Amino acid sequence: MFRLLAGTEPELSSGNLQEPLSLRDELRFRRLGLHHHSPTDFLRSQWQSGPKSSIFLAYRWALGGFFGVGVVGCISEYYNNGNFFIFLTNWGFVLCGVTSIAGAILVTIYHYKPETWVPPSCLIKVYWACYWTNITLACVIAFAYWTAIYPKDRVLTNPTRVSDLYNIWTHLLPPIFFTIDNFLVAQPARLLHFVYPLAFLHTYGIFAILFYALGGRNLDGKHYIYPFLNFARPKIVFKTVTYLSIVLVSLSSLEYGVYRLRNFIARKLGYL
Repeated sequence: MFRLLAGTEPELSSGNLQEPLSLRDELRFRRLGLHHHSPTDFLRSQWQSGPKSSIFLAYRWALGGFFGVGVVGCISEYYNNGNFFIFLTNWGFVLCGVTSIAGAILVTIYHYKPETWVPPSCLIKVYWACYWTNITLACVIAFAYWTAIYPKDRVLTNPTRVSDLYNIWTHLLPPIFFTIDNFLVAQPARLLHFVYPLAFLHTYGIFAILFYALGGRNLDGKHYIYPFLNFARPKIVFKTVTYLSIVLVSLSSLEYGVYRLRNFIARKLGYL
């Protein structure tokens, strides 16, 4: 807590802009921000030898195409008069598509620009916030689904049931693919950036409150989206929100650990 209240701290002395901060420096209020000294790190792979890589560009479009096609297909198949958009899983899946396609577009622009080109700071900040929200939320959704929802969800009479293909596409592949992506990219991570997916999660909570208060009905005809977000039972809702918030912070920290591991290995192999 004292570190959070601290003032300025010395800049990195190594000159290596990918060198991770010490944990001591991570716990400062300024690390809640989205500033990074080298914006092009968001457009490169940790493992490419040159400033630009056609392989990384192709990979970015493969990832964007995979989730872009998945989102379009899922919406067209399960739109259900707009009910597709009431579920947290689908919010997260759409974010997977948006983030991965945005990443592909940014890398494409960088690839064909002169090497002196620097991407606009505002775009990189928005992308960074979306990226970390996406990767953390994908893990939270998968954890919550497979531990609490899966058995009842696969009942054949369940109106929200989707095909096995889309079930795997939305609930299993996002955390796997984006964790791998976290290991491949050159961009940094910040321990305190759990605030962005947490804000997203609580925004969904506000949506769920409005859905309940305005008399919305899910596909079962109930006045709530999920049983554990039934606001007629506030204690259950409070426990759910608290539990998911703790899980989210924990999973965000694990993804931060992936970033630290990536940098450790890259340093040993001479990529830093």
